[in-house]
Amino acid sequence: MRAPGGALGLLLGRIGGVAGTLVAGQLVLGLTYVVGARSIDPATLGLIATVAAVGQIAATVFDAGFINYSVRETAAGRLPVATARALVRAKRRWSLLLLAVGLAVALWLAPSLAAALLLSLTGPAMWEAQTAHGLLRVAEKFSQASIGQLVGRVVGLGVALALVPFGWGEVALAAAIPASFVAEALLDRWFLGAPPERARASRELVSHSRESLGFGLSNLAAQAQQLDTPLVTLGAGAFQGGLYAAAGRLIGPLTFLATSLQLVAAPWLARAGTDPDALHAEERRVIKVGAALAVAPLLVALAGPPLIPLLLGEEYARSGTVFAILAVGAAIVTLNQPPAIIAQTRGHQRGVATAIAVGLAFGLAATLVLSSFGGAVWAAAGYLVSQVIIFVLLCVVARRARRAPLPASM
Repeated sequence: MRAPGGALGLLLGRIGGVAGTLVAGQLVLGLTYVVGARSIDPATLGLIATVAAVGQIAATVFDAGFINYSVRETAAGRLPVATARALVRAKRRWSLLLLAVGLAVALWLAPSLAAALLLSLTGPAMWEAQTAHGLLRVAEKFSQASIGQLVGRVVGLGVALALVPFGWGEVALAAAIPASFVAEALLDRWFLGAPPERARASRELVSHSRESLGFGLSNLAAQAQQLDTPLVTLGAGAFQGGLYAAAGRLIGPLTFLATSLQLVAAPWLARAGTDPDALHAEERRVIKVGAALAVAPLLVALAGPPLIPLLLGEEYARSGTVFAILAVGAAIVTLNQPPAIIAQTRGHQRGVATAIAVGLAFGLAATLVLSSFGGAVWAAAGYLVSQVIIFVLLCVVARRARRAPLPASM
């Protein structure tokens, strides 16, 4: 049994370690977008960001929460690390679908053929990077995972900085986005070494994928702002999509506080076992940490309106208001994580999936409709409302889960 003070310190230390790496990576990625955005107009940024967002969301959907599910299952001793890697190899057989989707969308929306070909790599590259990063966490190689992610983002920034001075801002950003994920994936695969087992059969992968769906929807909810970007472009045009994307990319470090909490708290609660008192104590600790982390986005929201025009130029002035609204939404996203993780740990994955699906569906519809009336600012308000709906529904699911008997398979 963990000592209360030591447990809290250990939990905060792990979240801080993961958050530090993720936030640093997102800051570098945000700087990459700043470098690119300053050399192109908002409409061009909107098209590039829309294509990239489609690729990234496609990668999240394709993963379907499998990596986070694997982290939890290995922490609980139910899934060997070698098996997790073999299942990932089975899924890789289907990853060409990501390239096909990315290429089709890029050829339709990208501002040039060169940008389209480069951006089509975003989905496959991101999935490979996320998967390799997750497998390093499964193997408890946390420092290597951190190094891989930071190196990848720095490589992307380097590509942008190298190309922008030649007047190739559009190509610079289109090349930098997939380059950061390719570099991360290659380095992480080198850290992992040769796979110990052959790929598993697809039918075995399907059975695990059913269990991971709740994690996948949680990931989608945390990345809903990326999902919103194409809808803003569709509802209000590329210029408004660019304003939304500029704010959304700079908000990335804040949403990754939520991701960090999810990555650490899921295996943390899984290790608590079937002792009801111990599990309740750890759940209360996770709730308190989530509430504390949610304060950071609220404080940063105040800085958005004056800061963004200084970073990107007066063309992006309205992105400051969008940033402030999205920052409040990021606080709600952080608050969403504890009830989702608690319910999933107690075997209520289906309830979590339903709650998130309802909130996401409402949010996406609201984003499309509101953006057509009020552009990027109203779209951001739709995102905020959807996160509030998800929070309320997840609290209901978690409350029911805590009142129900613990499943014997925990």
